[in-house]
Amino acid sequence: MLEAMPIANSRLPHRPGWRAAASIYTVAGAVCILGCALVPESDVGMLVAIAGGLPWSLSLLTLGLSPGVAYTALLMLAGSWALNAALLWWLALRRPGHHTPSHPA
Repeated sequence: MLEAMPIANSRLPHRPGWRAAASIYTVAGAVCILGCALVPESDVGMLVAIAGGLPWSLSLLTLGLSPGVAYTALLMLAGSWALNAALLWWLALRRPGHHTPSHPA
């Protein structure tokens, strides 16, 4: 008789914590960046956007105070949130693998 044998890696890894964190962070980032775009006078909103985009949002320190810098700052913040969200999604969706050194000692 043939028995059903489990196939390795046939199912996606079960990582509900990482998926929930990635989903929450992605939605929060979208809301935060849209909020900053719609209400640019909000200091609290901007601080939350900067804190949520750390460490990449530290790149804002390189900007001067020239005209048009607000649009550039918003793009940098959106990029910071997007990069962090991408890292979280990578953690949530990656398959657990064998962690062996590439060069045997």
